[in-house]
Amino acid sequence: MTINKYFVFVPQAQEHKFDKENDVVLEKETQRQALVKQAQQEGGL
Repeated sequence: MTINKYFVFVPQAQEHKFDKENDVVLEKETQRQALVKQAQQEGGL
């Protein structure tokens, strides 16, 4: 934990936020890979 006169930084709180954001990124990456695979099968790429 970091403390200065302006704010208190608690890494555990950030970890939860990053986990949630990471789940969104993984979902989008999975969708992207599926679209690329579909385009390759259709001869688009």
